[in-house]
Amino acid sequence: MYFFRVKTKIYNLLFPGLFTVAVFLFFWLAYPYHVYNQEQFQLFQFSWRYLVETLAVPGGLADWCGRFLTQFFYFSAAGSLILALLLATIQSSTAALAKYLSPLGYALTFIPPILLLLFFCDADAMPGTLVAILLSLLCALAVIHIRPSLLRNSIAVVATALLYFLLGPLSVLFIVAYLVHERKLLPGILMVAAFALCVVCLHKTMGYPYSRLLYGINYYRFHHHLPAWPWIAAAAEALVLAFSPLFKRQGKAWEGIGAFVAVMALGALGVVLCFDGEKETYLKYDFLTRRFQWNAILAEARKDNPQKPYEMASVNLALVKTGNARRMFDFYQNGTDGLLPEYTNDFMHPLIPSEAYFQLGMINASQRYTFEAQELIPDFQKSVRAYKRLAETNLVNRNYPVAEKYLKVLEKTLFYREWARSKMAMCGNEAAIDADPGYGYLRNVRLRDRDFLFNRQAMESMLAYLVQENPANHMALEYLLAWDLLDKNLKGFVNFCPFEGFQGRVPRCYQEAFLLDFADTTQSLDNVPAFIDRDVVTSFSIFMREHGAGTSAEALAKQFGNTYWYYYFYRLGQ
Repeated sequence: MYFFRVKTKIYNLLFPGLFTVAVFLFFWLAYPYHVYNQEQFQLFQFSWRYLVETLAVPGGLADWCGRFLTQFFYFSAAGSLILALLLATIQSSTAALAKYLSPLGYALTFIPPILLLLFFCDADAMPGTLVAILLSLLCALAVIHIRPSLLRNSIAVVATALLYFLLGPLSVLFIVAYLVHERKLLPGILMVAAFALCVVCLHKTMGYPYSRLLYGINYYRFHHHLPAWPWIAAAAEALVLAFSPLFKRQGKAWEGIGAFVAVMALGALGVVLCFDGEKETYLKYDFLTRRFQWNAILAEARKDNPQKPYEMASVNLALVKTGNARRMFDFYQNGTDGLLPEYTNDFMHPLIPSEAYFQLGMINASQRYTFEAQELIPDFQKSVRAYKRLAETNLVNRNYPVAEKYLKVLEKTLFYREWARSKMAMCGNEAAIDADPGYGYLRNVRLRDRDFLFNRQAMESMLAYLVQENPANHMALEYLLAWDLLDKNLKGFVNFCPFEGFQGRVPRCYQEAFLLDFADTTQSLDNVPAFIDRDVVTSFSIFMREHGAGTSAEALAKQFGNTYWYYYFYRLGQ
């Protein structure tokens, strides 16, 4: 018996420890930007009003606790650890409810948390789901430790109704866990009746559709799409508890080890299949843009070779901010959508172009993109990232009462309180804002008379207005030239590019574009201007000869893939 107890302690420590470490490393090393993404699309506030508003929704306590934990996702390591501990605690609670398990039975208790891990491969899975399951199991553990009596059954029935309102429909696991332990018909009938009565009453009084009341209001960010993973995990939880009597203290150690390895292997396979690498890549560029890590963006782009418009918008912004706009054709370019993407009716994608507009001095365009992105968040939360940017745009625009509105909310947060207080001190203080290297600069270079107009089809004109109003806005000039290059508007590029104004050598990609227009106009390269290097003329002659001879794009890419000529003839269908 003593030896068995020693083995049980080893299983209770070793298996959960390995699982916790594996989940932590997965989120921290492989999925960190999914963790960061959760934090930026909520605005947890330490206020009674926020608490009451959250609790007023069915499942509000689980949602409030999930939001509280999500604010710590500001650090990927903290967020990864929180997710790992929640999943591990769910497993431990399951094992405690199905006590006296054999090694084989104990290994099977890892199936529900692994299924929940697959759910969290989705960036829109909400942490409140894990809280709802965990609290349901913990409440069941608490109730079954009351001595069997009419009082215990009465508490279980009342708790069923209370937990539904606090945790949502996943509180059904409380019913399952209690009935597996109690194994009596009458309490089961009363608890199920209490659960159903809650659903009907909330539908009649609050107007929620039955589909939402039975699935959960806040388990997933989108309300029109309901993934099955939470309920698959709940079903697995119910099955493990229901069949736990079959796995009482019997069996051999190797059975438990083999089952644990098999469950973990299947879980790893599931993670591979559910892993959204494409979205993780986008979220990486979005995060680095939010944190102004321009050099890190370029380092990642050299490894990833991104080709999606919003990722390239981040890369091109980083190129300009680091003074490397002349090297833009070292990277794959996909047209003007990779510079300033067109607005999309979405809560995520407008944020990168919003950053570009803000840095350019197109403050109202940035404000519009940010505000509309926030209003499109599917679960109707506010975004701490959006609130920061909206406060900044209104500071620059001298709309101090509006800026104060956003800052007062941010003062109620944990990680943004000090930032908000420092900006609150600037409201109405013109000297402080003008002296600020960021906001003062933006006030000087922003669009003024024409900033209330926005027409993406006339983006060249708008960028030209920026340069015209303030020639010191070098970023606007680089974006204007980049826009014409990516739009293959050679006449516009030659018209705006100050070839004679460059100190030293004209950037090679600008020389390449000029040569292309020059050759089309004069049909000769004998009298090229002095700012065109001879080696560029020689390379252009070779390229045009190969292009005219019908050399394949793949062959030309080996020598000329990073030139503007290759982009002009072989990108975007031309």
